[in-house]
Amino acid sequence: MDPSNAENELRNALTAFETSVTTPIVSGELANWMQDVQATWSAASTQVHNHINDLHPRQYQEISQEDPSLFQQIELLKAEDEAIERERDKLNRQIAQVAQQIPNLEPDEAKARRHVKHLIDGGVVLVARVRKQEVAVQTWFVEAFDRERGGGD
Repeated sequence: MDPSNAENELRNALTAFETSVTTPIVSGELANWMQDVQATWSAASTQVHNHINDLHPRQYQEISQEDPSLFQQIELLKAEDEAIERERDKLNRQIAQVAQQIPNLEPDEAKARRHVKHLIDGGVVLVARVRKQEVAVQTWFVEAFDRERGGGD
């Protein structure tokens, strides 16, 4: 997996999901909105999972080989990856539950709005958290190779 291509794929998947989940729900279109959210989340969820379980471990290995003094920072990054994975699983379940309830929710738009608001809020927060983590991983990756370690001339 080419890291720069993987970054683009993740960015595109997150943007597509964020767009779908924040698109206003037009009256009578809840089921269509939900289908779009499910499809875009499926792609984004897969990308997040692959980054956390494939790309990040390789990057952490390279960071630790290049600059062992960043061990503590790598541990913090790993802990955030684990937290994101838990949130990703939670959002997977939440989307499945709301999708299952759509036939009962759609006739009562006020009731539906309450249910999807939590999904929307959770989705937007998770997208921001993943983006923040990606910036952190890239920052420490670059830092490991560019870091001034003293010992001079």
